[in-house]
Order: sequence, then C-alpha cells, then structure tokens
Amino acid sequence: MTRTNLISINNLQLEYFVLGEGEEVVICMHGHGRSANDFEFLEAANRKVISIHLFHHGNSIFPESRIENNPLRTEEFVDLFELILKEEAITKFHLLAFSQGGRFALCLLPFIAEKLLSFTLIAPDGMDNHSFYNWSSRQKWARSLMKSFESNPNRLIRLSKIAYNLRLMRPKVRDFVQEFSANKKLIVQASATWRTFRLLLPNNKAISKAIKTNKIPFLIIMGEHDQVIRPKQAYQFAENIGIPDCVIEINNGHNFFKKSSLDKFNHLLPFVQ
Repeated sequence: MTRTNLISINNLQLEYFVLGEGEEVVICMHGHGRSANDFEFLEAANRKVISIHLFHHGNSIFPESRIENNPLRTEEFVDLFELILKEEAITKFHLLAFSQGGRFALCLLPFIAEKLLSFTLIAPDGMDNHSFYNWSSRQKWARSLMKSFESNPNRLIRLSKIAYNLRLMRPKVRDFVQEFSANKKLIVQASATWRTFRLLLPNNKAISKAIKTNKIPFLIIMGEHDQVIRPKQAYQFAENIGIPDCVIEINNGHNFFKKSSLDKFNHLLPFVQ
C-alpha cells in the first residue's frame, strides 16, 4: 500500500510516496519528466521505499515567481530532505537516483554522508557543471530563449534540426528535444526545471571526501547505448572524484524503467544483493 505525504518550508513543497514499512530504507529520486512511481518495483517485505517527486513534478511546488531571480539553492533542498528524514524517523538509508534526480543526489551527498548505507546513480545528470547544457542554463540570454520556446515550440524543433545537421547535436538528443517540444505541457515543464535547477552544482571535492571518509558504497550504472547521458561522462566524473572503478555499463539506452531494462540492473543494486 502506498502512502503519500507533503512537506513544506516557506513557499517550497515536496511530495513523496512511501511504500512498505520494512527496516531497510531506500530513498529514491526520479528523472526529468518521470514520476516517483518509477521506483515501485523496489517494494519488498523487508524494505521501506521513499520516492520523492522533484519540483515541477507531481504535487511538488516551486513558485514560478522565483525561477528567474531566485532559483533553487542546494541548502534549501537539503533542509527539505532533512525534514523528510525527521518526518519518517530515518537515521540510515540507501539513496538511489536516476538522471535529473542524480544532480539532486550529488548535491545532497556531502550533507548526508554519515547517514548513507549506499549511494547509487543511474545515468545521472550533474556529473559536469561545465557542460553546455548546464553552463547555458546560467546564461540569461539562454534562459530567455528557452522561455520563448514555451509559446513557440516549433522554433526549438527547427533549431534542433539545424544543430543536428551541423553535427552539434547527437541524434538521440535531437529526438529527446523533439519529443518534449511536441507537447506544450512537456516543454513548459522542461523549461521550468532547466531554469529552476541551474544553481544545483555538485561539488566534486566535497563528494570525493565524503565518500572516502565515510566509506560509502558508490555505484554509477550507465546504459552503453545512452546518447542523452553518455558512459564516457560517467568515467570522466569517476576519475575526477578519485573512484575510477565505480561505473558499470549495461546493454541499455537512457530509458531504464521498461520491464526489460529493470531486469538488467535490478540485481546490481547494493540493497537487493
């Protein structure tokens, strides 16, 4: 049975689902455009699964009035996350995050390291603060351009085609952009998250120190055919934090939540073994 809860601090609200009441706790964060429901497959008799809806998803709220001039800060998310731990009386837990959720997880890690039993990322965002995707979100001209696409998504579709033809954009990224652009709700959501989360910048030195000091089992699972977040980004990140052997590739693209994909990585999760 799933239980739903809402927590809030000031004008920020997070929704999360709770599955089960076992002693072993796993906290999960989904990817962009995905849902907290993605992690229902983890439900087990001895396990309590807490799955958080990130802002602009589900009933989690980040005020539109703040997006441009006062975007989300890591410290705010840490405070909300700590409130969940207090609300659910959690002292130790495993953390699992996919894609965009990975950026949140990496920002959190140095603040919650002593409570972590393991830390697992699946095709995570946030491994490179200087990528064009992340860098451009911190440029006002780029945010203005993205905002303009909300009312005229065909411009973004045309731009992605031009970028692809000039070999500035990979085919799967082009397809990813066009998928979101074809739906008004999805492009508004994509614009909002990209602009809201631009100051969530993982600190590699702090991450490395936290993992090594607390001896946290650390794993990154990548799809070898993923063209949205490529394996080579994970290997570079692993080298940067001094944990070169933490990456595992599976025969998959970026969609990890098909039934056929779940069977490929479920057994790799440290709390399943």
